[in-house]
Amino acid sequence: MANTALIKDMLDHAVHIGHKRQFWSAKMRDYIYGIQNNIHVFDLYKTEARITEVKKALEDATSKGKVVLFVGTKLQARDAIRAVAEETGNYYINTKWVPGLLTNFPTIKKRIAAYNQIEKDLETGALEMLTKKEKASKLKELEKLRKAYEGIKDIKKTPDVLIVVDGHYESLALEEAKTLKIPSYTLLGSTGDIDHCTDFIPCNVNSIKSIKFVLDYLKSAVKRAKKTEGGAMGRTEKLAPKAGTEVDTSSEAE
Repeated sequence: MANTALIKDMLDHAVHIGHKRQFWSAKMRDYIYGIQNNIHVFDLYKTEARITEVKKALEDATSKGKVVLFVGTKLQARDAIRAVAEETGNYYINTKWVPGLLTNFPTIKKRIAAYNQIEKDLETGALEMLTKKEKASKLKELEKLRKAYEGIKDIKKTPDVLIVVDGHYESLALEEAKTLKIPSYTLLGSTGDIDHCTDFIPCNVNSIKSIKFVLDYLKSAVKRAKKTEGGAMGRTEKLAPKAGTEVDTSSEAE
């Protein structure tokens, strides 16, 4: 049974709006309700079914400890991508997709290490030991690296899952994920290609309001549990024995 409350919320956030009728993919035909004012309009009942399915898949992945990389470099998606990644404890790319980020990860990892080292040198004052020209060069490199890797500076391995805003716009990211068989879930506009991702949500990918709504809806499914001291459940504190009670400690490890 369709979630009518969710459908109404999607309507209120303009999730149903597609691209102009002349810009579309025939593969999205089944998810388009019709055309209004020369704009494709999505069937929100079908969008509701897909977003529910994607959310369940992401919940399953997160329950297994999978690491998510959010990708959205178009202007409308940048702030929402960063916010949801930081809130859920995952990684993000929101300014530029570096070619080979997944398929050539060992090299990318070295670049990330260089970025982290320059940031450390800046914080510790090590850059002050350089000449003005050398320092200026390092700061210029830092800005370039920060733009590319800020959202993944702590990543240790290729991500387990990709969540992509506008698969048509981020086709390179989806191609690399497909090459490495990394599951990818993407927000697709009416120009999207459903064959380039694992699953998708047909929706408005040109509106900040729509993108934020969809990502916020998925947010709870990808929130990673914070590590605590002593393991996932934290350190166990022993209760003091009741007064007058003798405790046998002969079996405890020293």
